[in-house]
Amino acid sequence: MNNKGKVGCGCLVFILVICMVLAGISMHPISLKFIGNQFRYEDKIFQSDIVLVPRFSEDKNGELYIEAFREFWAGNGREIWLEDDKILGISVSEIVMKQAKERGIKEGIIKKIGQNNGDKDKIEALKKHIEKTGAHKVIIIVPEYASRRFHLLYNSNKENEKSLFLIKPVAISAFKKDKWWKDTSSRELLLNEFFLICSHYFNKFKYGTKDK
Repeated sequence: MNNKGKVGCGCLVFILVICMVLAGISMHPISLKFIGNQFRYEDKIFQSDIVLVPRFSEDKNGELYIEAFREFWAGNGREIWLEDDKILGISVSEIVMKQAKERGIKEGIIKKIGQNNGDKDKIEALKKHIEKTGAHKVIIIVPEYASRRFHLLYNSNKENEKSLFLIKPVAISAFKKDKWWKDTSSRELLLNEFFLICSHYFNKFKYGTKDK
């Protein structure tokens, strides 16, 4: 399902979702699937400059990185940027770079950046850094359940931005999209996204009102 939307109307959608989530556990599976689909956002993907992969600790099988490799092989990105992290003292980026090399991706294609964890200031700093490189289009690879939030985070100031951010949602094993309400980890992931999106709108309203 391709759920495309605009930031301006997203708030109204999630006001409705709030009411639905509160009563969600007793709802029919069709309604619960509808709720899950509201967190999914997808852009049409075309040739871009950078494929950006944020760090998601729940991506145990590296499915986001594999999708980034596919986009690179398809000619949809000249570079792959990874948010770095460490597992038992080992750099995640180093592991991915090794996997990329084994798959024939040349050295220098993959670059690591610091994690921003959805922090507004860090995201704005990353956007400015991307603009300085001359990149005009960026594909962001994220799990399906987080794709709506990343659309909001990276496309909230389109009029003032020189770079276009395209969201590519990916199904990962940690999230059972069609039966998320029956799976504990899936429920937790969706509930976390719900609160993060509410927080995004709250901060936007708070600081927007302050600016006025």
